[in-house]
Amino acid sequence: GSARFKTYSENIHALDIVSGITTVDLSKAQTFTLNVDAAITQFNIINPPNDSTAFTIKVTQDATGPFGVGIDTFRAANGSTVIPVYWPGGVVPIVTPVASKTDIYSFQTFDGTASLFGVIGGQNFS
Repeated sequence: GSARFKTYSENIHALDIVSGITTVDLSKAQTFTLNVDAAITQFNIINPPNDSTAFTIKVTQDATGPFGVGIDTFRAANGSTVIPVYWPGGVVPIVTPVASKTDIYSFQTFDGTASLFGVIGGQNFS
């Protein structure tokens, strides 16, 4: 069937960095904020749905930054299974390396996060 909405909102969940790893829990939200106050070497996805979903991460460099962000380093909940991310033109973006700047990235999966398709919503917002 179809649905019509006049307005709609989503939960926003703040992500943390622990020892260079950020865990994205898809049971908590599909919209995430991330204040980058340390380098990120890996994103772990937990609680994905079995089929299709999309999620967005707003990445803001801390005022003391910039710190490196491995935006192409997704892994399954176990931390060892790599989740490939496909980008337009096969070009992996570089998260803006400037203190206090914001980038927005969205990801879509069609197979329960066996793979992701990433797009840049915008970079270098200030």
